[in-house]
Amino acid sequence: MHTNISNGILTGPLPNVDNFFFVTDIYLDNIYQVDATTGATAQLLPFGAATSPVALTYDSTAKLLYWTDVYAHTINRYSLVTNSNIVIYRNRSSASKYKF
Repeated sequence: MHTNISNGILTGPLPNVDNFFFVTDIYLDNIYQVDATTGATAQLLPFGAATSPVALTYDSTAKLLYWTDVYAHTINRYSLVTNSNIVIYRNRSSASKYKF
């Protein structure tokens, strides 16, 4: 997958990296992929795609990252293969515990 550079930050998944981990940043509203060997970091989501990303899990076989967004009340999926993200569940209930 092609990685772009925007404002000095890599965007999109890191190319040809097998040893990595993910980090959420609810202050900057994004998820980052970090190369565990070199420390290279890439911002995965376009600006504004996440508002409070937490609770990550990764399917290494399908190369899919899942996370919850506590502000938007959503469960989301990002593909490292297609460099795309979608909302797979949105809680529209007014009885939600967290109000922002």
